[in-house]
Amino acid sequence: MSANVAIPNAVFDAVNRGYTAVVPADAIAGVPSDYTSAMVRNTLALVATVATTDEVLACLGPRRRASRAGEDGGVT
Repeated sequence: MSANVAIPNAVFDAVNRGYTAVVPADAIAGVPSDYTSAMVRNTLALVATVATTDEVLACLGPRRRASRAGEDGGVT
């Protein structure tokens, strides 16, 4: 995703609507290449939580799927 326009816009839109934004810094890029780390460090870190993709995925945990009706009555 673009650190030049898309990510800052999305983060500020989310924050302005009362959401907490999380930016997986290793999943975004900008032009020039050193712009991304500067944008994350000097702007996005002030309004969002900065994490890695692995940290975000770890927080989501394993995906669960619904069991077939009647098998165990719950979610597996």
